[in-house]
Amino acid sequence: MSFGKPGSRLGVIVPCFVLLAAPASGGWAQQSTSNNMFPRWSHDGTRIIYTSDRDGDPELYVMAADGSHAKRLTHAPGRDAHPSFSGDDGRVLFQSPRSNRDDTNIYSMDSDGANVLQLTHLTGFAGVPMYSPDEGAIVFQWRKTSNFDDNHKWRICVIDARGRDLRSITSGEANDQVPSWSRDGRRLIFYSDRTGKDQIYIMNSDGTDAQRVIATEFNDNGASWSPDNRQIAFTSDRAGNPDVYVMNADGTDVRRLTNTRAIERAPAWSPDGKRLVFSSDGDGPSAVYVINADGTGLERLTPR
Repeated sequence: MSFGKPGSRLGVIVPCFVLLAAPASGGWAQQSTSNNMFPRWSHDGTRIIYTSDRDGDPELYVMAADGSHAKRLTHAPGRDAHPSFSGDDGRVLFQSPRSNRDDTNIYSMDSDGANVLQLTHLTGFAGVPMYSPDEGAIVFQWRKTSNFDDNHKWRICVIDARGRDLRSITSGEANDQVPSWSRDGRRLIFYSDRTGKDQIYIMNSDGTDAQRVIATEFNDNGASWSPDNRQIAFTSDRAGNPDVYVMNADGTDVRRLTNTRAIERAPAWSPDGKRLVFSSDGDGPSAVYVINADGTGLERLTPR
């Protein structure tokens, strides 16, 4: 794998001009006052899990992959967010401050919302959890304080599937965030402000040999691997606004998929690698969208 050299500039960006202001399936006529964010696919491709405050408090919901049959899964005070499925889709990981309203920790539950277990008991903020491909470990980001504090930065941590054997695998000297496993479980992709800008890195699953995928003067973040690990989806402000991009895993062939005045967040691949799900604030509250990996076929899934 080759990586961009520090200080190098990005080559030609090939844009796919998708305007979210144009009506997609569902249309802006269904505009809602609720925010729908942090979507992730089930591994069988039939469902999407996400956070919504449509009932007044941020809770976890699941819907069919076409946006229908939305069902609420959690009922607790505080912001339940960043859900992700286990490999067999039987369990869900998420973050929540439900234990004391001050500290956010990692929880798991059955995919129907039953049998909620608190896996970490940390002070501060632990979030954005994800199972390893063999479901033996969980990676997440953690900061020692719940409030933004330059003296306590985000670091990447790993626990076993029962919440034991906590290990910090990055130093906490910079903000390292949103880790995601490679398909073989040997590597992690994440973003960090080590250079003063958010940049995408890949490292071994034990935290060693972190390398920047591509060096830019912009903020690149929210990265996720395609199912075959050959491509990376991410968001970037290189065109002035956070849009969704795709590039090869070595940082080449950067392609812009959305072109909006909105803020796009957290693109995640469908299990077949053909589509991406993400959230965008459009001309109002955040909604969940899907788009083909070539930038066509934009469709709004929420609200329904």
